[in-house]
Amino acid sequence: MLRGKKIALVFAGSLVLSACADQVKEASETITQIKTEETEIVSQMNELQQLETALQKTFDESLASDEELKTFKDGSAAVFSNLEERRSLTDSIESALDGLADTKADFVGLDEETLPLDQIQATGETLDLFTENSLAYLAAYRENLDKEEELLTGFGADDATFETFFAGIETINLNAETNQANLAPVAENLAILDAQLVELETAIAAIGTEVSGAADTSSAVSATSESAAAEETKKKAEPVSYEYRINPEISTVQPIAEDGNTQVALLTFDDAPQQPNSYTVEIAETVKSKDANAIFFVMGQFLTNEQAREDIKTVYDMGFEIGNHSYSHPDFQSLTYDEQLEEIKSTNDLIEEITGERPRFLRAPYGQYNEDTIAIAAAEGMTIMNWTYGYDWVEEFMEGTALADVMVNSKYLGDGANLLMHDRPWTNDAIGAIIDGLRAKDITIVDPNVIESPEREEM
Repeated sequence: MLRGKKIALVFAGSLVLSACADQVKEASETITQIKTEETEIVSQMNELQQLETALQKTFDESLASDEELKTFKDGSAAVFSNLEERRSLTDSIESALDGLADTKADFVGLDEETLPLDQIQATGETLDLFTENSLAYLAAYRENLDKEEELLTGFGADDATFETFFAGIETINLNAETNQANLAPVAENLAILDAQLVELETAIAAIGTEVSGAADTSSAVSATSESAAAEETKKKAEPVSYEYRINPEISTVQPIAEDGNTQVALLTFDDAPQQPNSYTVEIAETVKSKDANAIFFVMGQFLTNEQAREDIKTVYDMGFEIGNHSYSHPDFQSLTYDEQLEEIKSTNDLIEEITGERPRFLRAPYGQYNEDTIAIAAAEGMTIMNWTYGYDWVEEFMEGTALADVMVNSKYLGDGANLLMHDRPWTNDAIGAIIDGLRAKDITIVDPNVIESPEREEM
């Protein structure tokens, strides 16, 4: 009888631990989802800015090919396509904001007492402000688009004069300045949100570790870890000579020799090793099984976790390049020189401590950097690279088959394409098919070890 009661008590205790673990896991996954959706929104806002910058070039080209301005009158000038692309993007951003609001509602609805509920609530409030300010930005942006269309159409009017041109261009430039000003509160919300998410991830990861210890699961070794441990240690050797370099303007991979192979692609994975649920080692194992290579861009904040440190050492020992993706994923353009230096150098220090090698490649969060970043990277002996395209943060491609299809058949896939992916379960599911699909198109997966980087200076 006593034994029966004891079993019942243990069973009840395991139910409590399981319920707690479920919400800890849900909280962690929801944070990942928030970061994914936030990244998508920021990426689309950046694309909006790029299209706005491209408008001047498009306008000049339209004028050069249509001196009588007939295409401005009938609406067929290329500038109108630019306007429509931006309209479509504003709709897409608004839709993504709706999705983020739904995710936020699920997040603040968590009620497990062991979770940092006050922090979760504060993060939810920041998300509300981010959404509110972003929607206000979009509303004003749409109004400015309507004004631009009216002005551009007016350039083709019968009574248009040079004064019409100059006044219209001045107004469009003023609209661009207004758009930038409206972005300021959005950027402020992002900075606060990123800091809150970093703190939450750390707190929730710690809770997850405690729950795991209480359930006595620490002795269980995952199949992934066993596979990594069985992998024969192989240190990367410096190439005799570099064969490729990164184009500093568009981040594509280009052969150094004139007769070098241009039909190549580079595989890169950001946010490694995502905590507490990382797929970095599994992704690396698949890539290696395909006799391919890649760069894993690491966030320093994850490397305070012992399992994350082991994962990165495993991936490094498998022969992969470990890159720097900052410590806490801030927008470098919002930081001072010293703050950027700390983000980059502290992450380099952590990676070197784990692998014995300092990173040669830097990827700035959101692809945003400035002259300070360039100076720090040069002193650290690092090559900065953004990417050509990526889709695994877009909701419709958060599934292996869909992601593999778009990565292989994207209209942006060209010579030296720099493919952006992340430490995500659907990316893990897709990567084998992505490699197979690229090779079916006679595209070689370039080895990062043969991509050049500058010599490091003493700082």
